[in-house]
Amino acid sequence: MFSPEDCIGIEATNYLLDLGFIFSVDSAYVGELRLDLRILKDDGHPEHAAVLDEFLENSETHIHCTTDQHRLEINWSNAEIISISADFPPRIISTLKAFLENNDSIVYISNEKLVEMQEKIDAEVDNQE
Repeated sequence: MFSPEDCIGIEATNYLLDLGFIFSVDSAYVGELRLDLRILKDDGHPEHAAVLDEFLENSETHIHCTTDQHRLEINWSNAEIISISADFPPRIISTLKAFLENNDSIVYISNEKLVEMQEKIDAEVDNQE
């Protein structure tokens, strides 16, 4: 439903995947009220509709990109980088920002695509022999 490609683009997604990142998506409540999660879980509660409305009106969808060593959180609606782990490599952040700021002007060929291209080349060479 919420693919990272739709938020940060195919090239940026492939770049992070090639670096070993795993993607997950969640919603975060960013409103000012303190919500009682017991009410939110109980659809029979008289205040359930109001609490649910507050939650839905003030929630953001976030993409989490993680490896064993690094963590990156991105806002789904605007591709803004929300947080990064303390030791996140600056080179990865600068490359990711370049993808996000330049939209389709940067071409990235994923490792998977490189393998496919090499297999096609090898097949053509074999057919010529």
